[in-house]
Amino acid sequence: MCGIVGIVDREAMPDRGSLAAALDTLKLRGPDDSGMWQDEHVALGHRRLSIVGVRHGHQPVCSPDGRITIVVNGEFYDYKRLRLELSSIYTFQTDSDSELLIPLYLKYGYTGMMEHLRGEFAFLLYDKKNRLLVAGRDRFGIKPLCWWDDGRRLIIASKAKAILACGVRAEWDEYSLMQALTIQYQPTDRTFFKDIRQLEPGHLLIWQAGCERKDITYWDMNYHVPGDEPTLTTAQEQQYVDDFYELLLHSIRLRLQGDVPACCHLSGGLDSSTVVGIMSHLTNEPVHCFSIVFPKADDEYDEDLFATETANDCGAVLHKIEVGQHDILKFLPDAVYHSEGLAVNGHLSCKYLLNKSIHEAGFKVALTGEGADECLAGYPHLRKDLFATLPTKVMKTLTEHLYHTNLAITGTEIAVGDTLCCDRLAERLGFVPSFLAAKAGIGYKMYNYLNSDMLHRCNSHDFLDEMCDHHQIEAKLLGVHPVNKSLYLWNKHALCNYILGTLGDGCEMSASVEGRLPFLDHHLFEYAARLPMQMKIKNHVNEKYVLKEAARPYITDRIYRRQKHPFQAPPLTRYFSKSEHEQIYDELTSASFMSMGLFNKDAIIALLRSLPSMSVLEQTVYEPVVMLMLTIFYMNQKLMN
Repeated sequence: MCGIVGIVDREAMPDRGSLAAALDTLKLRGPDDSGMWQDEHVALGHRRLSIVGVRHGHQPVCSPDGRITIVVNGEFYDYKRLRLELSSIYTFQTDSDSELLIPLYLKYGYTGMMEHLRGEFAFLLYDKKNRLLVAGRDRFGIKPLCWWDDGRRLIIASKAKAILACGVRAEWDEYSLMQALTIQYQPTDRTFFKDIRQLEPGHLLIWQAGCERKDITYWDMNYHVPGDEPTLTTAQEQQYVDDFYELLLHSIRLRLQGDVPACCHLSGGLDSSTVVGIMSHLTNEPVHCFSIVFPKADDEYDEDLFATETANDCGAVLHKIEVGQHDILKFLPDAVYHSEGLAVNGHLSCKYLLNKSIHEAGFKVALTGEGADECLAGYPHLRKDLFATLPTKVMKTLTEHLYHTNLAITGTEIAVGDTLCCDRLAERLGFVPSFLAAKAGIGYKMYNYLNSDMLHRCNSHDFLDEMCDHHQIEAKLLGVHPVNKSLYLWNKHALCNYILGTLGDGCEMSASVEGRLPFLDHHLFEYAARLPMQMKIKNHVNEKYVLKEAARPYITDRIYRRQKHPFQAPPLTRYFSKSEHEQIYDELTSASFMSMGLFNKDAIIALLRSLPSMSVLEQTVYEPVVMLMLTIFYMNQKLMN
């Protein structure tokens, strides 16, 4: 795991001081080493977190003839096998997996090489002979990569703050901010900073002297068109389970490779419990697990009991990080600064504190359970989408039970009350995915607190319709099962921008920790995308069925039978103390917040004064509204001019 920077100056030699300043902002991404390389018009920089080839893995890496220079963030898995295959055509100079990129490029070219890369990565490759720069990002967006181009300079970096360090002015990207106010997420090709774009997952950005810049898609999620799915026999089901297990086992085994020990995130859910269980089976030493606990919150948020049971069952060492509302509020500004993102819940602070504890315990690598729900339709909102395909009476009964057992995500992933208009989305997609209805519900509430000018500008867009345009959904999702349609859009926005970007890499790298995600191995994901829906959601209610059966030997009965509960911190709007309420009130009614020109102060005052007397459901539903405003306030303070 590292930080990378590339500067192209079309008219002169890149400024070495700018490159050094950019690398300084990425020090936490790579505290172990740094390096710079410069040519006539191109400069590359690297900050290193040493994990593979600790002693002999310095970057940038140049090919023996000096033609190719690379900087890489992340991991290429299965590198030992590939090194053996490529050693007949290339002499390796380092012990790092990153150097694979050079012979793969020389043999297959920049598009052909991508099918051989497996893992979590972002990279820059410069071909001096052809004056060609290639920037690449992994298939799911696990590793970030953003860029800025004013026609003379092209700057590409792991984080926007590195680009800002090169003299680019920090201003809000109004469109991204407006979309976030409406549906929580910025577009998949933009950041929250004006003119700083992000390279989309599964894409390459190509610059060549004398040519126009190109953006190329090398991979995308493809879901099969189901037709009439037959009833599976017991033997057929077992084959799916066995195949999935082998893919998952191999994926975890690959992610344990490295020259430093790995630990694991552990919640009370199936996904991380499975990873811990299999890790414990594969390693000789007890697995160290790190878990957030909320001792003063209700059971719907605190998963201490489940995590403790799993750790005891596996013989793991469990490190508990106790978090209260004071901690969530105290560390939220720093979490926003490092992640460069907005949040709808205090889980952002929790992820920040979780990784801080991992670093303090001496670990650089942590395996996580993220991505299992994206593979296997594990979220409650996806079951709600499935229920909509059933007879009305059955649909109503199942939906009522789903709401009754999922208070923690009510308002963030399943809608409550009025929403913004979703008619065009329904027309184009055939239905409104439950999570997008919930986001439109957040937007409906949020619009009540905007000033008239910002409200007018937001209302001039149909952000859901424009999202459909960007992803060309008619061509991409024609005939696809409704649940997989929802998954596609969830993975493009919630997974990439929020789960992997804001909560994942942003918080992990604030503590110099590399997150590894076995469920987002693309071989495993592609297999899961082809599974019959009944192997994902059995009998309409038993989510991630194939994983539960595959993991059965490694998890407890309680975990096996437990319903999915996405990780949520206890809402500030429900559990705050008087002093915390006063702090939120002071910040969201402050002159600096109002000077942004976004919000109606009187409306915000009315909301904040009414929070203590609201019902538990209302307090939960208004959590994302308050948290979005708070994180906008902190980002404006910490990152914007």
